[in-house]
Amino acid sequence: MSSMRVIPCSTRFILLRTFQNENVGAAARALKTMGFHALSLVSPHDVGVLRRDKVMHLASGATDVLKNAMVYASLEEAVDGCDIVCGTGMPIDMHRKRRGRSYLEPRQYFETLIHSNRVVNDSISNDNSAHYKPNSIAFVFGSETTGMTEAEMDQCHVMLGIPTNPKFGSLNLANAIQIIAYDWRIALGGRYSYF
Repeated sequence: MSSMRVIPCSTRFILLRTFQNENVGAAARALKTMGFHALSLVSPHDVGVLRRDKVMHLASGATDVLKNAMVYASLEEAVDGCDIVCGTGMPIDMHRKRRGRSYLEPRQYFETLIHSNRVVNDSISNDNSAHYKPNSIAFVFGSETTGMTEAEMDQCHVMLGIPTNPKFGSLNLANAIQIIAYDWRIALGGRYSYF
């Protein structure tokens, strides 16, 4: 066992307008595997998604995550009380043009956030008084078909992008969630601790 210190931080994973019910079950499993439990849905396509047998089956042991999941009408409600809100998306969108945005690589952002200076709104403060350890953070994942809207991205402090093949950057929603959850877990010091 490691004596690595685990940094406590309330962590919320938010799925926007999920279209495929199965992705909600797979997301719950990905979260629990990485030691997280707070799943929120914003305006899911199927309002009964959390009670569907197939979703429970795909959660594969993470039905407690589904049972405790929260459903919200808006992203604003879902992120209420969070110190940091991180949107996620493909830095290179293969299907549509987006307004120019900066996407930060999750591991680098987390390392800076936890161990260095405050990073919000795509900038890093070099002021030594700006050290910042968030008490709560939310990771926002857009719809499987359309991603996050510009307005939703504007509600985030930072946009994270998992470095993928620039010619085919599409990840399954649960895979993207698990990568972000793993990187965040490591940043918090939970490599050997379940929290």
